Formats: sequence, C-alpha cells, structure tokens
Amino acid sequence: MIIRIAAISSEEFVPRIRKNIHADANIHLTTYTYQNPKESAALLDLIDDCDVLLFAGPLPYFFAKEKTEQKKWPAVYIPSDEYTISLSLFHTMLHVPGGLDRISIDVPKAAYFEKVAEELDIQPTLWFVTDYSEIVEEGGTRFDAEEVIRFHREHWERGESKFALTGVDYVYTRLRELNIPCAPLIVPDKNIRDAIQQAVAYGQLKISKNSQIAVGIATINQADGAGFQAESQMQDATINLLQELLELVKETDASIQKLGMDQFIIYGTRGSIEQMMEYGKIAHVLENVSHLCKVTVTMGFGFGLTAKEAEANARIAIYHARKTQESNAYLVTDEKEVIGPVNTEAKTFHLKSENKAILEIAEKSGSSVATINKLLQYVKLRRDNRFTATDLAEYLQISRRSSERTVKKLIDHQVIEVVGEEQPYQQGRPRAVYRFNHHLLST
Repeated sequence: MIIRIAAISSEEFVPRIRKNIHADANIHLTTYTYQNPKESAALLDLIDDCDVLLFAGPLPYFFAKEKTEQKKWPAVYIPSDEYTISLSLFHTMLHVPGGLDRISIDVPKAAYFEKVAEELDIQPTLWFVTDYSEIVEEGGTRFDAEEVIRFHREHWERGESKFALTGVDYVYTRLRELNIPCAPLIVPDKNIRDAIQQAVAYGQLKISKNSQIAVGIATINQADGAGFQAESQMQDATINLLQELLELVKETDASIQKLGMDQFIIYGTRGSIEQMMEYGKIAHVLENVSHLCKVTVTMGFGFGLTAKEAEANARIAIYHARKTQESNAYLVTDEKEVIGPVNTEAKTFHLKSENKAILEIAEKSGSSVATINKLLQYVKLRRDNRFTATDLAEYLQISRRSSERTVKKLIDHQVIEVVGEEQPYQQGRPRAVYRFNHHLLST
C-alpha cells in the first residue's frame, strides 16, 4: 500500500523531511514550498489528490487549517515542542559566542520554554521570550510575523540581546537581511520521523475507509398531481435516471443493477460515493431527472463492512430521503450517522448512541435515540438553545402535531422547559418557546 503524502514546507526544510523517510517505506512524497507560511493555504489548491497532508510545522498548518478541513484531508504537522527548544538552546550554548547570555527567542508557546528552563534548572534572567500560542491552542496569543521581527530588532538595537532564535522561517530570513545574528529553532529528527509515521497511519486509515463497501439505491416516485397514467412516461423516467446514473459512476469502480421498473442499486466504494457527494454530482442527477420527467427521485447511500450492512444502511437512508417529500438523497454511515439532504446544507445525526444520558432520556420519554440526537444537533447547528414546536417540525420534516407530541413527552420528563412565547402574526395564539436543560447540552 503506497501512501501519498503532500508536504507543505519551506524549500530549505524539504531535505530534512526527505532525509527522515526510510528508503523501504511505501511513501510517495510530493512537496509544495512557500516563502512565507501564510502561503500554505493557497498551496492546497495545487494538490490534485493525496492521502494525507504533512505540514513542516504548526505555523503553516495554522494558516491552512480551515481549507484543510474543507477539503477533508487528514493532516499532521511537525511539532516545535520542548525537544525543539532543548536542542536549539544546547546548539546555541556550544556554537554561539557568549552561549546563552542575552538572547531573544520566539516560540509557539512560552510554556514550552519555561518547562525546559525549569527542568534544566536554568534562570533565564537575560532572555527575552515572545510567543504566538494561537497557532497551537484556541484563544492563544495572536501571531503577527512583523511584530515578531520588531520584537527581535528592538532588543538587538537596544543592546539587550546579542543573538536571536526564531521558530519562523520567514522571520529568520528577514532578520538575516537586517544583519541581526540569528538562527532558526532546530527541529529534532525524532519529531520529523514521528510526524511522518503519524501521517502514514492517517493515510492508511483513509485508504481503508475509502475502500469500504458502499451501496446506493435510487427510486422514482410519482410526483403529486403528475398523473403517471401512461407506462411510457414511467419508461422515459427510468431511461433518463439510468443514463444519469451511468454518467455518475463512469469515472469510478461502481456498478449499477436494475431492481425493478422504478429502482436501481449502485455498488461501489465509500471513497467514490463521498467524492460524488462532495462535488455535487448526486444533487445534479436529482435535479436533472426531476426537471425533465416531472417526478421526484429519492436516493439512499449506505456504508458498511459488508455488502449486506451497506445495503441495509442505504434503505434507512431512503426512508429519511422520502420524508422530505422532494427529490433528495441521504447517507447512513457504518457508525449509523445520518447525513443529508445532500442538495441543501446537510444535517448530521446519529441513529445510535452509547451516551447514558441520551439513552436514559430516550427510554423515559418514549422517543427514539435518533430523535434525541436530531434535537441536540438542531440546537448545535443554530447555536441557540431556544425553539418552538414549529421550528422542530420544519427541521425534523414532520407534522406540527407530531412535533407537539414530541415536545410534550420531553416536557413531561423535564428534558426541555418553557421559557417564553412568541407571536409571529398579529392574529392567532402565541407559540411557546422551549429550551433544553443545560446538563443535556453538555453530553
């Protein structure tokens, strides 16, 4: 199994990465280099496909994190941690005149530096340290390369420091241009090897998941008022759907079989189905057939370790797609995660749970685990713990009466409570506004 790794790095650091890949490792490494780590996000657009991303440090990963998550590629970065700081200080002590006296240092997290100083029993009285911890933790110190450069330059110009250590390639280049004695933090080979091994493990997991069995079921439904009287109309819709499905799977290893006059089944892999969903190809099929033939088409996709499990999950997905009463598709994973509909902003909820609090609530209220998970997902999507029965009816794609019955069960068992009311129209009764008890939201 060959793991395709895309490395995002400065050009100077690439040889270090290549040096730490074993010759017998089944790794295909492609490098994408930047002058400034801020360019790392743009470099992702140059990558056609890979199994895993390897960033040369926490900083390039920080700038590319959002786009990495959008592309759903697994990613790791080579850490700049206590090992890095210890090795860099030792090298400075041995090779820089004056050793560790009067130096300025920038590091991803000052706590790393403090820990090293404590363990080595060093009193850093003449050291000047700044960090940019937002790159490794939420809410940390903001990173600004120009501020870091200014920090080193000002201590140098005032004579407070005689040497600078930096964890940013771009800062190192600029300090050299200013003729300030400096060196980059030295990343140990161990950190590089560990990150490469982690990247390989992530790549193997992705390949394993992508080769998982996937089954899709496509069904033609009679649209309201369509009056599907003539058999020829059904045949036209069936032929059109088959043509669209053949076009859909032609670039994958999937196959199609006809189950009946109005139904097809697709056998493929998880990777191919996820790719179809990501690029909107499934939504395109639904739209084309519905528009040309005036019918609704529902599609359900299932993942599983066996073909039987995948097909069972696909039928669960079909059930959820049909509830929308329009052309749509849903997906059920091997972990019973329901995702859909695919032609809108997809929602996600779980059909099963191992959370004891959720299981207990479902049992006491007579609601399904899936319903409780849907309700929690609804609150998290909106980021607002307030809703009405009408809001839930629209989100769950159920009738207002069914929604009110669900709400009553949850009130009776103190899962939710009334916190107010709203009156969107001048006439008519006001609607009760509910919220979940806070202990449930923390589950």
